[in-house]
Amino acid sequence: MRPILKTSVILLGLLSVLPAPVYAAAKKGEKSIEEELRFQAGDETGNEVKALKTELMVMRSEKKALEQLERLKIRYKGTRMEAEILFRLGEIYMRRARTERFFEVHKDSNQVTTFAPAMVREASEVKQIQKAIGIYLELESKFPRFRARDVVVFNTAYAYQQIGDDKKAEEQFKKLLTQHPQSPLVPDSLLSLGEIYYARRAFTVAIESFLKIREYPESRVYPYGIYKAAWCKYNMQDENGGIALLEQVIAYGHGKAAAGQVSVKLDLRKEALGDLALFYSDERKAEDAVIYFTTQARDLDAVPVILRLVEIYKRHAKYNEVDIVLRGILAKLPDSTQIALVHEELIWNADRLKRRDLAVKQLETLDQMCDGMAEKQPGHAECDAKVIEVSKKLGAKLHALWKKDRTAETADLALRSYQLHLENQTEAGKQSHEVAQVRYAFADLLFARNRFREASTEYANVELASKDAGKKGGFDLMQTDPKLSVDASYGAVVSLERAVGDAKWSDDDENQFEKLASAYLKKAPNGPYALDLRFKKAFIAYEKEKYDKAAPDLKLIGWSKDNTTHPKVLKAQDLYLDILNIKKDYKTLKEAAQALLSRGLEKGREDQMAKIRREAWFAEVGEVESKGQHQQAVSMYRAFAVENKGSELGARAWWNASQILFKTGDVAGGASMCSEMNTMFPGAENSKTCLEQAAQTFESIARLDLAAPVLFTLSELVAKLEPEKKMQWKETATDFLALSGDRASKERALALYIKLADEKKVEGRLPVYEKAFQVAKDLRDDKSITLIRGKIESMGLEPASSRFALEEAELAYKSGDSAKAFSLTRKIVGRESSLKEAKHIPARARFLQARILEDEYRQQSVKARVEKIGIVLALKTEKLEKAQKAFQSAGKMGDTSVAVQSLAKLADIYLDYSKAVKGMTLPADVPEADQKAFQAEIEQIVLPMEEKGIEALNQAIESAKKAALLDGVAGRLQEKMDAVNMKSGGAPAIEVEAPPRMGPTFERRSVGLWTGGLK
Repeated sequence: MRPILKTSVILLGLLSVLPAPVYAAAKKGEKSIEEELRFQAGDETGNEVKALKTELMVMRSEKKALEQLERLKIRYKGTRMEAEILFRLGEIYMRRARTERFFEVHKDSNQVTTFAPAMVREASEVKQIQKAIGIYLELESKFPRFRARDVVVFNTAYAYQQIGDDKKAEEQFKKLLTQHPQSPLVPDSLLSLGEIYYARRAFTVAIESFLKIREYPESRVYPYGIYKAAWCKYNMQDENGGIALLEQVIAYGHGKAAAGQVSVKLDLRKEALGDLALFYSDERKAEDAVIYFTTQARDLDAVPVILRLVEIYKRHAKYNEVDIVLRGILAKLPDSTQIALVHEELIWNADRLKRRDLAVKQLETLDQMCDGMAEKQPGHAECDAKVIEVSKKLGAKLHALWKKDRTAETADLALRSYQLHLENQTEAGKQSHEVAQVRYAFADLLFARNRFREASTEYANVELASKDAGKKGGFDLMQTDPKLSVDASYGAVVSLERAVGDAKWSDDDENQFEKLASAYLKKAPNGPYALDLRFKKAFIAYEKEKYDKAAPDLKLIGWSKDNTTHPKVLKAQDLYLDILNIKKDYKTLKEAAQALLSRGLEKGREDQMAKIRREAWFAEVGEVESKGQHQQAVSMYRAFAVENKGSELGARAWWNASQILFKTGDVAGGASMCSEMNTMFPGAENSKTCLEQAAQTFESIARLDLAAPVLFTLSELVAKLEPEKKMQWKETATDFLALSGDRASKERALALYIKLADEKKVEGRLPVYEKAFQVAKDLRDDKSITLIRGKIESMGLEPASSRFALEEAELAYKSGDSAKAFSLTRKIVGRESSLKEAKHIPARARFLQARILEDEYRQQSVKARVEKIGIVLALKTEKLEKAQKAFQSAGKMGDTSVAVQSLAKLADIYLDYSKAVKGMTLPADVPEADQKAFQAEIEQIVLPMEEKGIEALNQAIESAKKAALLDGVAGRLQEKMDAVNMKSGGAPAIEVEAPPRMGPTFERRSVGLWTGGLK
């Protein structure tokens, strides 16, 4: 602390020879140097240059003064004037030290180094102070009786302090106290010594120096000494002692203030009150703070001091004490100009206590308090500003906290804070970038809380600032923060979309969506969400079945050349195609799909579009067909099928075309198409049916030559679908060849029959061999006949094998080889049990045996000598019995025709036996009595035989009638019976035709189109 010096008249005389003052008066009309060098607020660079200019001017003045003093020092060396000159030199060097310090401080300044590089480089504050110390020591040693020796000692001590040499400074201060106890600089020296001891933390020694100042109550450092003593007490952990001393400082200040003697520089009341808060926090109760500090402050504002106490409590995390003190202020000092600040502190203190609900409630209280203030009341604007400031900060803090804890309570508190902020901003009519940001955050949080409809409104309200751009306080958000503006627009749209959710869009919501989407698209027509919004707008219309409205937008999106692979673009394409499908506009649907295909798509997408195009084309033809335009439909179906051979629809198109031809009467054309279907579309669903239709149609129009190839194709088709039916269809196809009439077809059929039979299992071969046998006979192909018969006989295929044996036996019989015939039939009859399905064969064979036995019977003559008559008759009877048994056996084998013929034959041989025996006579030389006796015996034999013959004949007639045989045998038998009854000429022989020759028969088969098999 530099003392105020009083100079003598001599020194004043010396100063008169020094250079004129730096700040000389300017001429009239010109700015003074002082005005030119005056600092301008905010002009940092200019002010730095002005400071440099000032220092340079001072340096020049000081340099001239030093030069003048050095010359005076030489001139007045050894005189009383030398002491004054030395004293002045010391002060000059101390002043120059300040200038040197300026250059040291600004050594990194481009402005200073540019203007005075050498001065910056050579600047040294310490050197100047050391020169001053040297001057002062020289003055002190040379002039022990110098009038201002106490000032010299004090200045020397002060200079030592400036260069950090506290030890020598202490010596100088002690020297002053010892040698100059009456000096007015004693209080200053005591204060400086106390500061030195205080810095050394020697508080006991320091407090002694500070308290000695109380002996000088009029000293200007008096309150400061007590103030420093209080701090010593505090550092000595005597807080109450410190409080008492601070109370003295405050009381001293109040007294001076009351007397009107208070100095601004020496009024330590505010400092003491502020430090008193620190001392109080350690020893006193928070509950008493407001009353205590109000009492101490008296007419001063106690609230700032109490708030300092609050800050101290906050630093020590004594948040409960903070709450007590702040609520004390509200209760006892409600009219304080800083009451809003008190509310703010309560808000943040509640936040620190993690009582966020209390913090928001306190914010609401502050808002209510501000609302209750009159609009023109002092502090009203500041109060509203505080609500705006705190609500924003608290909302942001709670929002950030919610992002971590994700609790509903935190989110709702943040929302309330934001709401208060926005309400106050709106009431104040303010629109700013900050308001827009807060409203955006508010909307974001509403969205996160699933309050989507409110969020949409708030996102949209972010743009209020832009709407008020032309008004006072308004601005264009799109110009200020385009990203925020665009994001808010998009947020409004998305929120509305989420608000609607899965529900059906109402007309109002749809209109609002279009409005919000348009706002976004106006700002960002190529923005990241532009495509999404255009799509959504169209999609809403689509969902509401407003197809005429949706279709143009969907087409515009889907068939644009941009973003061709974007999911929304692809979806737009699908929806547009779906609309065309719903509207049954198949022609446009086909063209739209074709347009997409022409772009070149990814494989999966290309397949999908190709499928849609096919289906649309197919449906288009169906529409033509439904209108009765059959010829055109057939033509279009054909073209479709040819282009789409690899698809199921291609096969269906071909099938449809064929069915139209059948339906319209062009059966040949339909059959022709069906015959090609499996070649065009192998394995198609309707191939089998179509081929069956073709075969049946060709058969019905007597084109077996065309039917046969179709059936062969059908056989190959069913080989895959119904393998068990392959042979059946192939055999039927061969039947058609066999029946086609031309020799080449028959020859091919013969070869196929033999091959088919060989391919079948043994039990299934006979029917085919029989048909082959019949074709071979038709062709007079003896080689094939022999081959087929050989195969049948070698495999023992019944009944054909037995039939062939029977035929051979019959031929042998006709040729007179009865022995061979009988031998062959014996084998056949022996197979009766295996020929149950062909009973007529063993029956005919047995019948043939009976015929042979009948022949033997008839060949037995009844003519003989008398002595031989018995033997002959016995032989005849024996032959009869054998034939009788054979015919009876044949009749019982289950064949009706054979049974009738066997009965007829029995009747015939019975009557013949009767006739033959009855015609036997004895020689004339036999006595008459013997003749009569012989005839009587003959009658006994003949009569039963005649009766048996007639009975057998009746049975044959009845059996023939019952069997309804169509060969006329019943009539012939009746005629025989009539002849027998008339007994005219005896009993004629019954003419019984031999059973027809048994050979293979070929039945023509037809194709069953709708039953799926053969009939």
